[in-house]
This record gives sequence, C-alpha cells and structure tokens, in this order.
Amino acid sequence: MKQRGVSFLEIIVVVAILTIVGAFVSPSIMDWRGKRSLESDYAALVSSIDFLKTRVRTINGTGLLICNTSKQLSYQISSFPQSSTTSVSASFASNIVENPLGKDANFNILSGETSVVSTICSAGRGIFTTNGLAGVEGAGGAIDIELNRNGDRAAYGAYRVLVNQTTSFVQKFKWQQSTGLWIEQD
Repeated sequence: MKQRGVSFLEIIVVVAILTIVGAFVSPSIMDWRGKRSLESDYAALVSSIDFLKTRVRTINGTGLLICNTSKQLSYQISSFPQSSTTSVSASFASNIVENPLGKDANFNILSGETSVVSTICSAGRGIFTTNGLAGVEGAGGAIDIELNRNGDRAAYGAYRVLVNQTTSFVQKFKWQQSTGLWIEQD
C-alpha cells in the first residue's frame, strides 16, 4: 500500500528554508521602505515650499515654515505683508489665514519617519515674504533643510533643500552615497 501525505521532517525542512529566505528578504524590504519614505518626504517638503511661496504672493502676505520637533514640519500663512525676514512682525499672528496645526495638533508635512536637520528647528522659523525674500528668523540666513533617516546617509541617502534669501529660488540636492557628496537635482 502506498502512503500519501507529508512527513514531519519534510515540513521542518520547508519551514527552515522559508525562515532563511525571509531573513535575507526582510532587511532589503525595510531598506526599500525607508528610501521610499525619505523620497516621499522630500517631495512633500519641496511641494510645501512652492505652495508657501505661491500662496504668500497670491494674498500679498507672509508665510512661515515651522519645525516643531526634529520630525514635525508645519506652516502658517498670514495676510500681513512683511518686507523683512529678520523677525516675525507682531501683526502676523492677528492676521493668520492658514494654520494647519490649529485644526490638527498632529499635522505634519512629513511622514514622521524622517529626521529634519535645519536651523529652522533650532534657531527660528523660515520666513517667506510677498516680495520674494526667504530666510531664517533671527539668523537671517538662507533656509537650509536636510532630510535623512536617523542621520544615516550611508544606508538610506539624504536630501537637502536650500532656499535663496533674495529670490526664494529652491536648490535641491541629493546625497550621493558612493562619493559622499551633495549632487544638485533638477
């Protein structure tokens, strides 16, 4: 008589093979997800900066790019027009027309999985004026934002956005892992 079915040993062998294959595949999937999340946050940041510039000029006002924590970016838009990026006018707050944090305290332009390295997270907010100026509050320097995954440029890469102070022109850079240099993007 012929037996049908699977022996216990065959099941153990198949489970062991699947475990070994899973151990190799899982890290590459996690790296892929990390890189896609970083790319998505970079696109969201660039889009938000473009939105701020356009919206500020449309309403003849002022916009702020705000870094609340190392992983949370938000913005505010006021109908009060400023001509300087050194400080935020007292009239800004009384003329706010858009404040996503006012509607949702958890609002974040980014996914929350990306680290933000910028003076707007430590020194002041990024200011966008209707006359095309952009700068860091207080410091008056250019808005310079780096996005990375937990500071690990080698594993995931990184992106950098630099906003010109006098023209608000946005320069976009990508960290080239092979050379360890920033490469300008289109």
